[in-house]
Amino acid sequence: MRYRSAIFICASLIGACIGTCIGSSPAWATESPLWVLGGENTVTLYGSVDEGVEYITGQAVGKGTASSLRTGWGTDTSFFGIRGNEALGGSLRAIWDLEGGFQASNGTASQGGRLFGRQSYVGVAGDFGSLTFGRQYTMRAYAIKPINPFGFGAQGLTTLDNGIANPRADNSISYRYHIDGFETGVNYSFGRDAVDGDSVVATNCPGETSPSNECREWSALLKYESRIWGVVSAYERNYGGTSATWGGLTSPKLTDSRFILGAYFNVRSARFGAGWIRRDDEGISTPKSNLVWVTGTVPVSPALSFDSEVAELKYDHTPDKAVIFVLRAVYTLSRNTALYVTGEHIKNSGALALSASTIIPVVGPPEGGSQTSVIAGIRHRF
Repeated sequence: MRYRSAIFICASLIGACIGTCIGSSPAWATESPLWVLGGENTVTLYGSVDEGVEYITGQAVGKGTASSLRTGWGTDTSFFGIRGNEALGGSLRAIWDLEGGFQASNGTASQGGRLFGRQSYVGVAGDFGSLTFGRQYTMRAYAIKPINPFGFGAQGLTTLDNGIANPRADNSISYRYHIDGFETGVNYSFGRDAVDGDSVVATNCPGETSPSNECREWSALLKYESRIWGVVSAYERNYGGTSATWGGLTSPKLTDSRFILGAYFNVRSARFGAGWIRRDDEGISTPKSNLVWVTGTVPVSPALSFDSEVAELKYDHTPDKAVIFVLRAVYTLSRNTALYVTGEHIKNSGALALSASTIIPVVGPPEGGSQTSVIAGIRHRF
């Protein structure tokens, strides 16, 4: 408990040292829901290209460690997408979104080589909410988003739980509903991952025609957000598949479950938040773990903002633990283009050897070792 208290104190000091915010647009502002009604029928091309240079220390090499310089993303993985909506009469609209990720370093597709690996869905929306079908974000994605300013970037929570960067499921039916600041949602997948691979990005668990719960996924969300504060909660369960399924979930009797709880408050243009993920992954030898974090986003001018995060991952009844300290500065050149410098230091304990960066290929430290990653880059959104 003393160590966890220290984490919260350190995060508070980071936020305090950054400075007092002055009236600028909130760096944590999120997009409007795709099913906002009204307006003409639309088709929109959008995306982001993010690329930088990383200096990473403490890589395990033979019996020692090494440092290296390489390229990769920093604040977010690069992606492109096309989405649209069509009025069907009254409040009813058709909505769709096709979104694919790629590696800007070499132009190859992300998410296991899928063309539209980030999202690929179609559905309807209206006063009742939205009902969509396809490859979609699960409900834990919408729970974590407002309390994690580092998102899908190469540093932050993604280095402690790689599922945070990949909260999607194939073959899904998803329902979401907003009213007066409240949001509820559910997602059900008949086969959560049809692509063969060796990571959470592609786990070879197609399901669909298989018996019982093989490769199924379901998740539920409850969230309230106001201009001043918000609370979020979600639960997700992924069922295992066959001996070919990655991650140890080699049977439908084995599951990987996450309970998420978080909250935030806003002070003028700044946001401070905290989160907790209780995970039970029956595919590994020490299934139960807790991931806790505190975070802050503080704009110090209309162009410059800072993000900070301190987090701890601890496995029950083992010495396996990892603590990260992350700080990022973003300087906005225009509405769409920004420069950034971001750094993370990770301290592993026990048998853990988690990396301070998720840039591919991931290079971790020795077991129980520390590592530091610094990335300087540019991001353009369109």
